[in-house]
Amino acid sequence: MVRALRAVCVALASVVLALPAFGAGKVVFSTKPIDPAAPSGLTTTFKAGERIYALMQWEKPLAEVYPGKDQVMLRLEIDGQAVHYQYLTFKNPALMKSKALSVDVAPDPALMTAYKNPGLAWGSGHKNLKVGPEAYTFFLGQLSPGRHTVVLRDFDFGESKSTGSFTVEGSDYAAYAKLHEQMKGAVAASATFPEAKMKNAALEAEMKKLLENAGWKGIKRLAIVDKDWWIDRVAGGDSPVESRHMAAAAEACDGAGCYYKVCTFHQRSLLGGGFGKLELTDQGERKALPK
Repeated sequence: MVRALRAVCVALASVVLALPAFGAGKVVFSTKPIDPAAPSGLTTTFKAGERIYALMQWEKPLAEVYPGKDQVMLRLEIDGQAVHYQYLTFKNPALMKSKALSVDVAPDPALMTAYKNPGLAWGSGHKNLKVGPEAYTFFLGQLSPGRHTVVLRDFDFGESKSTGSFTVEGSDYAAYAKLHEQMKGAVAASATFPEAKMKNAALEAEMKKLLENAGWKGIKRLAIVDKDWWIDRVAGGDSPVESRHMAAAAEACDGAGCYYKVCTFHQRSLLGGGFGKLELTDQGERKALPK
């Protein structure tokens, strides 16, 4: 009996030692915006519909955690499944000197800080939802009645350097679906046309022609938003190359207003080597641009 208790104590001690110290490599949550200098009012349990704010914390400044990089991938998991992950780009290098990052999960629209700092570019992922509250409220609004576990973490080649979790419980998650519509409005109001990552006049002209053939009218501008081609392999790893693809944002206007879509273009791999003609394979979702 004594031996068994001793084993339990040793196991518990190892768990405690494995936990990161407060303020180091963890994500904390609250029902109110969190002051990075003095986090308070923290909780890991929420009722469906409550406002949710997060503060991501690292042991060192982000410039040291991610040396040579200007992006951090944010990943949201619900009940053990990754539902959204996309990069947050630090356009202002000075922001990489911080050890903390405020992330609105399901905020009061009047208190939301995401999407307002010109030094940060919140990328779009699944369903072209912008990482942060636009995406997070969408997935929270889809939850079934009951209790769910949500994890927010950074993610870099399978490794997380700041992670935290909370539970949310209730019989109706419609409040988050309603909040999502408000987040969409906030995103539209602050929307800016994506920044070009590559300049290639010939390729841009070819992309524009494909869009016009697909029914686009009055294209105002087009910007390639990838720095280079992405290689698609048959089964990942070192398997044969199937194709390569690249994304570009295109803006146009119609009776409903001006908008842009992030479109994907592919080139199929040829048996004799090289790649075939450019194809328009996905037109993305419409994103409104403010007047």
